[in-house]
Amino acid sequence: MPIRFIGLVLGSILVVPAMARTQVQPAPDRATAVFVDEAPRIDGVLDEAIWKEIAPITSFVQVWPHEGDPPTEYSEVRIAYNRDFLFFAFTFHDQEPHLIRAKNLERGGRNDRDDHAYIALDTYMDKRNSYLFEMNALGTQDDATITDEGLTLDSFSWDAVFRSETVINENGWTMEVSIPFRQLRFSKGDDLTFGLMLSRTINRKNERVIWPEIGLEYGGRFGVLAAVSQYGELTGLRDVHRGKNIEIKPYVITGLQAVREDLESADVEQTFKRDLGLDFKYGITSNMTVDLSVNTDFAQVEADNVQLNLTRFNLFFPEKREFFLERSGLFEHGNPRSTQTFFSRRIGSYRRILGGARVTGQVGPLSVGLLNIETGDNLGDAFGSRSDNNTVARIRTTLSPRATAGAILTNVKDIDGSNTATGLDMQYRFFSSSEINAWWTHVSDTYSGRSGAGHASLRLLNDTYGASASFTSVGRDFYPALGFVRRRDQRRYSGRLQYTPVVEIASMSYVRRFSFEGGFTYITGQDGRLQSSDASFGAAVDLHRRDGIELEVERRFERLHSTFYIRPDVAIDEGDHAFTQVSLGGMTDSSRRLYGGATVGTGGFFSGTRSDLEAEIGYRPSRHLNVEGSLTYSHVDLHHSQFNATTLSMSILGAVSRKLFATALIQYDNFTRDLQTNIRINWIHTPGSDLFLVFNTAYHFTGSQDILFDPHRNATMLSRAGVAKLTYLILL
Repeated sequence: MPIRFIGLVLGSILVVPAMARTQVQPAPDRATAVFVDEAPRIDGVLDEAIWKEIAPITSFVQVWPHEGDPPTEYSEVRIAYNRDFLFFAFTFHDQEPHLIRAKNLERGGRNDRDDHAYIALDTYMDKRNSYLFEMNALGTQDDATITDEGLTLDSFSWDAVFRSETVINENGWTMEVSIPFRQLRFSKGDDLTFGLMLSRTINRKNERVIWPEIGLEYGGRFGVLAAVSQYGELTGLRDVHRGKNIEIKPYVITGLQAVREDLESADVEQTFKRDLGLDFKYGITSNMTVDLSVNTDFAQVEADNVQLNLTRFNLFFPEKREFFLERSGLFEHGNPRSTQTFFSRRIGSYRRILGGARVTGQVGPLSVGLLNIETGDNLGDAFGSRSDNNTVARIRTTLSPRATAGAILTNVKDIDGSNTATGLDMQYRFFSSSEINAWWTHVSDTYSGRSGAGHASLRLLNDTYGASASFTSVGRDFYPALGFVRRRDQRRYSGRLQYTPVVEIASMSYVRRFSFEGGFTYITGQDGRLQSSDASFGAAVDLHRRDGIELEVERRFERLHSTFYIRPDVAIDEGDHAFTQVSLGGMTDSSRRLYGGATVGTGGFFSGTRSDLEAEIGYRPSRHLNVEGSLTYSHVDLHHSQFNATTLSMSILGAVSRKLFATALIQYDNFTRDLQTNIRINWIHTPGSDLFLVFNTAYHFTGSQDILFDPHRNATMLSRAGVAKLTYLILL
């Protein structure tokens, strides 16, 4: 990494924080929890006398669509507690209660399509990490852990055990929530203060209100939920009971699998599976938790979405396994989905996970994470010469308000040698959503030797303007065994500008916001020779009801030093390739009964042309059924050859109640010519405990790859499996 660039970043780190500290910090909003001797009944009906005696929080303000304005509907929140639970009572008035959107019954599903509410608790009062609880108007739950004021879809992998019940009535809807203190981690002490954020979304109006007031400059209408440094305070908590903090979750699994290893063979190998295992969680202290897993199994994990690779770089498939997703934000290091020092999906990708342990927690200002996983072919191989050991150690500490620094170590040791990656990182957030970010990772490998990668960036952002600049360097031999690297041997320089004005013009009342963004990327090899560059411009229109239109124009340059094969029979020739691509897309509000979107694109593609179509449609007639279908299609013409790349998928969600629901995912692509089906039935028989029934099938169709539906094709069964998995959560 260039010394001057590092100097510039370090200088900014020293100067900008000093400037930020001169700003006057407003006094926080405060709420008080009231102690109750008798716990309220969690049924959504606020008929207990205690709720009438507690003064409510009512000072919500709009975040969107009219920032800072009073809400269009009145909201009240009351907070109580006893030694074991924290209680919330919500009263959400609505002048048109028959229009309240409430259809999702799947835990962890799309509550954002319904009227819903959030509770966020910064239990350590460190102003950067928090727990987030989400409930829709049916009481359907989801939850997340916010790490360093960051919130993504992956953050919603945490599964807490708490209760929420709602009632929709002629005045709106009411909700009661009970959160066990044992589900939270917090500092020692008899008198506790938590950071607190409350939010409500009125879906049909595309309106989000919040307490305390947090402006759009802190990450937009969704990002404000993660602005932990701006939360209010919850006081009055005294002498709470933390409990023994022991959770035991055994499982039993049984199933039958049939696999055809050779398409030309009529032989099908059948195996019968029966097994058992155990997950164990123990709160060592109020600040530290250890998780143990023995004979770990992920049979219930949903299938990956099919992707076709039309590039010369690796595809990214996200982690979906619960054990690795919990507190995953703590272990993040590097550029997400591009150059990650740690990517948990590497563990268990080739060999079975025999068992593992994870320790996470807080020691003063220090966040600590330790992960150790043993993989092998059989449970008897654990901790022996025939097993592999995977270790990750992570620390992150607060340097000053909104400034953090950390370190990471990953190590894989197997019979052939070892691979060790060590890294440092820092982040400073200032002026609302602006930040400085830098990291560096060094890899030492038994075979490939030593190599490193690093990144530094500066982003200036508020709710209207944005600018960013970054530099990334990835060595030719950068192979962290537990990481993900999309592209090696590169020095990447990039910059972006954006302008997102809110529209306040009466004649354009259907438009809420315009977005304009332009940027460039310039990539060389470590030898300084140009590899790629691109310049792009995009414009988008956000309508009041979450409909939108986007236009993007991109000019790309690719210098290929050798031929690469985009398909086994189609080559992209070496040389210089410059081309332009244009795309136009639109989408409708996915909370409607019928919704959809489409994007069309056309332009050059290396030495030829490419046309693209992406389309999706969804139908949500009731709370018991949701059907979605999608199509991606590309036609590539390279003059000397042409082909089509097509994927089709359909997902079906059926729900009987919040405790019993099923999903089906059906996928086909014309590259592999495989039709795959994944069906999962989930019965939550008690809170935190499940019965899963999983059915998978895969069929291969013979015939031409470029003919999507060939009536003369023959279907050959590749695999078929049925699995039942029962878990039961024991709390001590």
